[in-house]
Amino acid sequence: MKSWMKKTVTLGLLAALAAGCSSGGGNGESKGAGASDNGQKPTLTFWMKKQLFEEQNKLIAERAKQFGEENNVKVDVEIIAYEDFYPKWTAAIESGAVPDVSFFGYQEIGQFYGRGVLEDVTDLIGDVESKGSPISDNIKQAVTFEDKQYGVPFWSETQVLYYRKDLLEQAGFSSPPKTWDELREMAKTLTDTGKGQYGIGMGYGKGNSDAEFLTRGIIWSYGGSVDTEDGKTVNVDSPGTVAATSFIRDIFLTDKSTPPSALGWDDSGNNKAYLSGQAAMIFNTGSILATIKDDNPDLYEKTGIAPYPAGPEGVFIPGISNSLGIFKQSQNKELAKQLIAYLLDKEWYNSWIVEGAPLTVPVYPELTKEAVWQDEKNKAFVDSVDDFYFLGYPGPYNPKAGEVFNLRIVNDMFQKLMLEQEYAPEAAVKDLQSKIQDVYNQ
Repeated sequence: MKSWMKKTVTLGLLAALAAGCSSGGGNGESKGAGASDNGQKPTLTFWMKKQLFEEQNKLIAERAKQFGEENNVKVDVEIIAYEDFYPKWTAAIESGAVPDVSFFGYQEIGQFYGRGVLEDVTDLIGDVESKGSPISDNIKQAVTFEDKQYGVPFWSETQVLYYRKDLLEQAGFSSPPKTWDELREMAKTLTDTGKGQYGIGMGYGKGNSDAEFLTRGIIWSYGGSVDTEDGKTVNVDSPGTVAATSFIRDIFLTDKSTPPSALGWDDSGNNKAYLSGQAAMIFNTGSILATIKDDNPDLYEKTGIAPYPAGPEGVFIPGISNSLGIFKQSQNKELAKQLIAYLLDKEWYNSWIVEGAPLTVPVYPELTKEAVWQDEKNKAFVDSVDDFYFLGYPGPYNPKAGEVFNLRIVNDMFQKLMLEQEYAPEAAVKDLQSKIQDVYNQ
């Protein structure tokens, strides 16, 4: 899974953000990367996240250039790998030479909003939606703070359940699991250690963002939490969190339905386990499906896709939302807004989304009716959006929730739980409560 949350906010970035808030000329804004001089054609700078599918990178660069031609603007497009964004943002904020339009994951929207360096784009979203294509409310909530939006949702991603249809059928199951209890029962039945086959691939390595997401979804569905509702006091130590923790522990230690090596997996671990046939079920985004469609058509035909199963409190899916935003220091804010609206033109936008399906999910619910999303393998990706919840739940996203995620405190607790037989779920949850509360207290 290509996670947008692999790095913590460094001290350098925080310092740069602080500097960005205080820098500027007499009009309160410093000279940005896109300013024009001496009547020259203005330059608009656009930083976009590099997509898995090269055709999407090509299309968005061409679209931005087309905007420039139509508006007598020079548009500089940089396609940037996610892991390279932090140093670039840091340097840009510190110098004042920020891009006019930039990609942000929703967690960066929250972090930069908290530092006061992002432009309010509520009116821009209203203008985009006024053309007859409302953006999903569930996606907008991730970039909404005090009833205002600080990023324009551009696409989302979601984890789904991948399962081997042939293996489930051979084991007597006619459909994928609808609940976590059903998933556990299927995983036990599908496990055959003599063949090196395990029912479910769930990893808990230190850097495993897939596990951090999945674990939250399970805990939320049992009525538990790993964050705070009021931004101060965490609500981890609860019956729901204990029940979810016991459920996961039993899959590993009682049922032995996941590979023993999974405790050391990074994000590629469950991918490899599914592709090799070691795991009959995993949770991941659309990247695997898009890859095996061309590279392994036999496995593609045997693969089924389903949304997250439900817990006692329902279905809770950790949402991934990606946006375009504008720094306050931009010297070309109006042109930047026009470019974002241009990229969200429904007809062109749909062509861009389809090139990345099912990894890139549209922010316009209307587009989910397109044929590509009615395919049996793709439908679960768009159906999942209605059940999205974000880091910080049951409260809104906040930077501390992002820090808890990045520190992999949840993964660490589950590693210890699986390795120490006497470590009970109740004790583990109390320890988790204490460590997460420490982060919020800092």
